[in-house]
Amino acid sequence: MVEKPAKVAHLMATWLVNGWCRETIFNLKLPMKKRYEEVSQNLAQIREILESSGINAEIKARQLYHDREEVTVHIRRWWAAVGGRRDER
Repeated sequence: MVEKPAKVAHLMATWLVNGWCRETIFNLKLPMKKRYEEVSQNLAQIREILESSGINAEIKARQLYHDREEVTVHIRRWWAAVGGRRDER
């Protein structure tokens, strides 16, 4: 999917919040200018959405050597150690 990084970030956060996935790997395409600021802003947006929904997650982002025009992001949702069904948390 080739979309603006902010749209992809919001879409992936929505998937995690709704429980449609537990783990995701996706690429954020980098703009020509202010690349670091854009990626930082998108990752902060994801973290904010997840935290406001009470979701614990590990977020990792790497710029792979072979493709410097994008950043690969891996997010893993951590389940709380409480009783009940997983999909209720």
